[in-house]
Amino acid sequence: MAAMLLTVAACGQSSSDSAVDDAPLGKPTVTATASVGKGPLLDVTVDPSTGTAYVTSSGDDLLSLIDADGGISAIEAGRAPSGVAVDPSTHTAYVTSLAEGAVSVVDIASQAVTATIPVGALPQGIEVDPLTHTLYVANVEDGSVSVIDLETRTVSATVEVGDRPGGMGVDPSTHALYVATTGPGGVVSVIDAETLTVTDTIAAGRSPHDVAVDPSTRTAFVPNADDGTVSVLDLETLTVTDTLRVGQQPYGATVDPSAHTAYVTNMDDGSVSVIDTETRTVTDTVPVGSGPQGVAVDPTSHTAYVVNVADDTVSVIER
Repeated sequence: MAAMLLTVAACGQSSSDSAVDDAPLGKPTVTATASVGKGPLLDVTVDPSTGTAYVTSSGDDLLSLIDADGGISAIEAGRAPSGVAVDPSTHTAYVTSLAEGAVSVVDIASQAVTATIPVGALPQGIEVDPLTHTLYVANVEDGSVSVIDLETRTVSATVEVGDRPGGMGVDPSTHALYVATTGPGGVVSVIDAETLTVTDTIAAGRSPHDVAVDPSTRTAFVPNADDGTVSVLDLETLTVTDTLRVGQQPYGATVDPSAHTAYVTNMDDGSVSVIDTETRTVTDTVPVGSGPQGVAVDPTSHTAYVVNVADDTVSVIER
């Protein structure tokens, strides 16, 4: 599984030039476009300890690594890789394999798959809680979430959640898991980390696809693909307190807590909506590539990475 070099088309300053300082953040702008592997499904996450972004491409079975200096390499990571999560405490990546019904464990230092963990049917969404050493995997076809103990690398529980679970978010203060179910009558299911049971369901919009938790405001942002909206969830009351109009077919979401910013991809618009999490308003719309899907942010550099499934690229947004 040797690394292979890919190319980056720079459009401005590199992410290494965007170190945090005391100056106010500027207008979000696409400063680079990286060519990665082939879709039809792409996902992205960031290791906040290194600033490295990890991008899956299901069409060619690759996990691409974009480092803080803009360099890109790639390794093989199971068949039809979809979701990706990183545990920053161990520098380990976890990749869901749609074709294998499993999670590939990738050691970042050796850039090799060191283990494979069987889960449910069509695993896609994935989320790690590094404080509890727990990994959660959404099994689309099973309507369930597999709970994996990262110390033993075994499935410790399987939680039924509803029709076609998708993106998820962990509340770092309570360790509760929020799961968007994208099927008819889609809701956000709340899983208690101790009992591993669904304790609440929250009605969002039509076809909720992801959950981005903002611990600084105790809220979560849920893009509703069929509504063109984002539901704002109050994590204390477990109610929808605001509904924000964004673009067409909003899909992925992420939060930069210290910048009080949420990013939401609009697949049919080729854009990203930028939301002020304190005022709960859309402050910018950033044009990106074609068919933007997943999005992740480096909380140190405030750099956001957007995967564009229709042109197999990653748009790099800096402020």
